[in-house]
Amino acid sequence: MNKEEILEKSRADNRGRVDEMELAALGRAGSIAAAVGGLVCMLILLLNLISENVDPKVSFAAWSVYGLMQGTLFLVKYLKLRRAHELVFSILFLLVGVSAFVMLTYWMFAKRV
Repeated sequence: MNKEEILEKSRADNRGRVDEMELAALGRAGSIAAAVGGLVCMLILLLNLISENVDPKVSFAAWSVYGLMQGTLFLVKYLKLRRAHELVFSILFLLVGVSAFVMLTYWMFAKRV
C-alpha cells in the first residue's frame, strides 16, 4: 500500500465525523451560552423587580426554560460520565425549572378563575 492509498483509506474512515477541535469549540460555546443564559435570567429578574409594572410570569418563564435546559445538560453529562456532582446539579436545576414552570402555569391560568 502506498502513501496515497493510506491517505485515501484514512479519509474514507473519517468521512462524516466531527474533528476534536470542533468538538472542543462546541463544548466551550455551550458553556458560554449557558452562562449568558443565566445572566440574562438574572437581568430579567432584576428588571422585573425594579419595574413598576411587576409581572411574575416573565421571571418564571425565563427560569423554567433555563432550569430545564441546565438540568437536562447536567443529566446527560451524568449519564455519560457518572460523576456524582453532575447528578446533584441536574436534580437542583430540574427542581428550579419544574418549580418555575408550575408557578408560571399558576400565574397564567389561576388568575383567570
